[in-house]
Amino acid sequence: MTPRPEPSPTMSIHITLSPEEERKLAELARARGQDPASHARDVVAAYLNGADQGGTKTFEEILAPLWEGWRRSGMTDGEVDDLLERELQAARSERRRPKGTP
Repeated sequence: MTPRPEPSPTMSIHITLSPEEERKLAELARARGQDPASHARDVVAAYLNGADQGGTKTFEEILAPLWEGWRRSGMTDGEVDDLLERELQAARSERRRPKGTP
């Protein structure tokens, strides 16, 4: 019987994002003072850590890294509100747009 190789200590993945998703990722990363890849890694890690606990995290616990990122970014409450409002409007516009329309 041949021994199984040890698992790699890291995993690298490739994902395809729409231009709008890429813009949102870049904006959220910038708000946290991170590059998009680091922000995406943190979001995935936070999700997986929550999944490990059987989904028992509160909404506040899930959002804690985002709030901390905004705090460190120096954004004012008004700037955070504006960012969220822009993202909400963009999401609504995208949802209303017929499929296949850029």
